Amino acid sequence: MAAIEKIRKRSGLLIAIIGLALLAFVLQDLFQSTGRHREYNVAVIDGEKIPYKDFEDLKDRNIENMKRNAGNNLTSSQTYSVYNSTLEQMIKEHIMTKEYNAIGMNVSAEELYDQFVGDDPHEWVVSSFRDASGNFDRQQLENYMQQLDNAPMEYRAQWVEFENAVKENRLEKKFDNLIKASYFVPAKLAEKYYNNKNEKSSAEVVALRYATIPDSTVVVTDQDKKNFYEENKYKYETDETRAIEYVVFDIKPSAADEENTRNLVADMKADFTATENVINYVNANSDRRYDSAWMARTDVPAVLESVIFDEGNQPGFVFGPYFDENAYNLVRIVDLQQRADSLRASHILIPYAGALRSEDTITTKEMAQKRADSIANVLKKNTKDVKLFGQLVEKFSSDKATAEKEGDLDWFTDGMMVYNFNEYVMNNPVGQIGVVETPFGFHVIKVTGKTEMHPKARLAVLSHDLSTSTKTYQDVFAQANKFVTDNRTYEQFNAAIEAEGMTKRSQPRLLASTYQITGIENPRQIVRWAFDKKTKVGDVSSIFELDDMFVVAALTEIIPEGYAPLEKIAEQSKYQIINKKKGELAVSKMQACGNDYDRMVKELGAENTTVSDVNMESRGVGNFGVEADIVGIILGMKEGEVVGPIAGNSSAFIIKNVKHQPAAATTDFSTILREKKSQFDNKVLNNGVYNALKNNAKIEDNRAMFY
Repeated sequence: MAAIEKIRKRSGLLIAIIGLALLAFVLQDLFQSTGRHREYNVAVIDGEKIPYKDFEDLKDRNIENMKRNAGNNLTSSQTYSVYNSTLEQMIKEHIMTKEYNAIGMNVSAEELYDQFVGDDPHEWVVSSFRDASGNFDRQQLENYMQQLDNAPMEYRAQWVEFENAVKENRLEKKFDNLIKASYFVPAKLAEKYYNNKNEKSSAEVVALRYATIPDSTVVVTDQDKKNFYEENKYKYETDETRAIEYVVFDIKPSAADEENTRNLVADMKADFTATENVINYVNANSDRRYDSAWMARTDVPAVLESVIFDEGNQPGFVFGPYFDENAYNLVRIVDLQQRADSLRASHILIPYAGALRSEDTITTKEMAQKRADSIANVLKKNTKDVKLFGQLVEKFSSDKATAEKEGDLDWFTDGMMVYNFNEYVMNNPVGQIGVVETPFGFHVIKVTGKTEMHPKARLAVLSHDLSTSTKTYQDVFAQANKFVTDNRTYEQFNAAIEAEGMTKRSQPRLLASTYQITGIENPRQIVRWAFDKKTKVGDVSSIFELDDMFVVAALTEIIPEGYAPLEKIAEQSKYQIINKKKGELAVSKMQACGNDYDRMVKELGAENTTVSDVNMESRGVGNFGVEADIVGIILGMKEGEVVGPIAGNSSAFIIKNVKHQPAAATTDFSTILREKKSQFDNKVLNNGVYNALKNNAKIEDNRAMFY
């Protein structure tokens, strides 16, 4: 007791000490985080820094713009896309601004003004200000610009962004046009292009396909792999990558969670059965709001078909709990009727002041009802006049969308129209005419069609989703925490997985920009950890808490930017090395036959054939696949000359040039020049110049540290 009393007396001091310790911990993390953002820029391009603050400001504006355009909140995938596009936008601006400044290119204030109000406005301006017919509305633009001074700050900021975007696009187009205008092909080069396309050769070939040589006859040594790597490593340039292995601790409802949810729903059954206000009860107690739709047999879950439509249960009957769509449910029959699936009607709409979409009318409700009743009476007295309804639609109806169809609404599904309108058509025979009020005004309705009637039910469904309880969450976290606490090395990580029979997953190639990992949504925090400079091969992570799982990862490999290491390309290059060895073997076999081509065909399985019209734009040789080197050899040979055997990509060849057809003499290279110019222009339009500049720039990309 004395000890407890001492603790009580000192409790204030203890709380203060604990508070200071927590504050120190929070401040340390804050300073480390702030320092990290101070120390690193989100990117550095040729020594020019993109500060994280500038990136953050532009990213936030871009996200807001995308939200406005999408009309809703963004998914994590969309948000990440905005992060990436923002950084690419800033990198492009840095690189291209440097080029614009180097040649003195800019957009003057007068030129920018002309992009808005000149004789030929910018395409984005035209598309933003159109009239009802889709044509550019200059007056609309001028009115908008005149009102900007008095517009909310948000609108003015959006306009400035729009101006900047137009200016940047104008600069880009001017630069692209300058590049395109600089294109020039000397006469000799034009002649070469022409000859490459029109100079042709035909040849007789004896070819021994590598596919005829079994793989088992070829031995690939380590030296073969090294030689291939040194000759071809330039083809295997790679970005900086990481490889990880990881285990997942799924946060899923336990058996106890399932039982508790079922009992919760079961406990409501008596009240749900007794309540007189079903709609309010469902909306107050269910995870889903009341749905008044009529349901046919094919619309309800299989578990309810017999209960609702076969067993004779009447309105007020409650069934459940039953499990459907990850929820435990109770269902109460609200109503049962014979109803059609589809209905058809024509109408004349008479709105009144205050009704929906009736801004232009001054008609009172009483006047509108009197007019609708009068129209209905005229129609009822003249049922044989088939044109009368359409004439009255044209004269009185405010629904212009159906005016050209004499008020016909075409077929619509049960429940598609507002309630009073829908129920009138459902409950009256074809040909019936009447007046119904809806929030849009008074409708003169003529029922024109119905499909066959069959049983339908209106149901009230009380649902509670099966979710993970706090206790289950804590239990799974405790399991993950024990795993990560006990296994701080890669060896321990692997041993524990094997001992506990867990499933180990792997991601062999992570880029700094990777957004998807198999089985994990939004794994960016894992990618950032893997690319953190402090993370070393063999390190085991702390717990990553994701939407419905905990993840623990181990870093297994770091590959720096540059050439992929030999061991990484060994497997994928094995086929090429085998083919090369087969080529050497095929050449030696053909050489052993001398000039006896028949022997090559009979004993080796070679093919003797002719290939025609080979030119410099050909990629393949007959049906032997892509053989660019062989194409070049054929075109470089004289008629009658024999070359080979030579190893190609898929076969070894002996070649005899039997006909060489020079290109027809000409001085008119206009067609080939137009073709080459078009190809060049397309490259420019597809960011060819920017991509070349970007590839040549020294870019330090630090995005993985920030998002």
